[in-house]
Amino acid sequence: MTPRPTHAPPPQASTPTSRPIPAQRRASAALADGPDRPCKAKPQPAPPWVDPASNRECDLEIVNLQDLEQDAKRILSPRRYSFIEPVGDGVSYRENLRAFEAHPILPRRLRGIKAIDLRTQLLGQALPFPIITCPMGSHGRFHVEAENATARGTGAAGTLYVSSGAANQTMEDIAGATSGPKWFQIYMNRDMEINRWLCKRAREAGYTAIVFTVDALGASQSDAYVRHGRYTPPDLTIGNHDPKRGGRGDFRDQKRDITFEDIRFLREESGLPVVVKGLTHPDDVDKAIGAGAAAVWISNHGGRQIDGVPASLTLLEAAAKRVAGRVPVIFDSGVRRGIDVFKAIALGADVVAVGRPVLWGLINGGAGGVKTVYEHIVRELKEAMLLAGRANVKDITRDSVG
Repeated sequence: MTPRPTHAPPPQASTPTSRPIPAQRRASAALADGPDRPCKAKPQPAPPWVDPASNRECDLEIVNLQDLEQDAKRILSPRRYSFIEPVGDGVSYRENLRAFEAHPILPRRLRGIKAIDLRTQLLGQALPFPIITCPMGSHGRFHVEAENATARGTGAAGTLYVSSGAANQTMEDIAGATSGPKWFQIYMNRDMEINRWLCKRAREAGYTAIVFTVDALGASQSDAYVRHGRYTPPDLTIGNHDPKRGGRGDFRDQKRDITFEDIRFLREESGLPVVVKGLTHPDDVDKAIGAGAAAVWISNHGGRQIDGVPASLTLLEAAAKRVAGRVPVIFDSGVRRGIDVFKAIALGADVVAVGRPVLWGLINGGAGGVKTVYEHIVRELKEAMLLAGRANVKDITRDSVG
């Protein structure tokens, strides 16, 4: 297999569908070369391996977020992209997408709507819209600026960035890259002193919540990733644990025997609210709140941990009913359009997190690509709310969908 270079325009038949915005249409698109040429690549030293990460930087003109996936696969080599492919046969991944089709929107008419208001609150933080970035690790596989670019693009869009414990950049570097609010997601270590140290670092770096991911207890990997030899670019490390950057502890020495008591530990050690991510069963939701969770996050990890489980959306309503408004409900998995955000809110989510589309934006356009992914999905959500007769987020109730 011969990897494709990222610096030359693709063949005519493979022209990207998400092209840079022409300068006459967006002043901030000065980095783009024009409507029919690829994004301008930032000057970077030549990487020491055959298939480099993307170094594109520009705003994107997006018709459909799914288009970005195909463009991302043209930009990266298959072995780099394989890291985010779904596990197993991809049943749960496909179910995440299909489940949205099972809930048609039920529009209301003659509502006298003069403006759409997307503003919301999440753990005391005002957000311009109810959409945030999922914690996702190893962005250095996809872009030369890694998580710094993703965080910068999220901040430029005005929303919350959740920094993964598996990031290639340090939490301090990521915190400095975003102008928006930020949370830190932790994979607990078997060494509890390392967990205490990570909590202290997060608090001092300005993170305002700890996200405790509870559904990633093993090295689940896609078949494609295994076929490519579980390839890790030679320059990538887990930033928070890299001794050359002041890190310590072995990231891979993770605590598998996690319990609800660990919620209390993280809350006490960090002094921050703890959000429990990866819950799907109503009983687990109830116990997590009882143990001190400040918010619950309904997710099947985007079909990337265990295959053969129901779609996150299928499980959302029952979980949200058990929450009964006691804490915020966050949702992810399968979100590709503004109407998906609308449906998730109608079924009980307070805030919706976006995963792979953010990475597709990163690959296609760096920080600018991430920002324009948000602009696109927010525009779609506004259009859906107007056409469905819902003026603000609180108006998106259960009777909004079938």
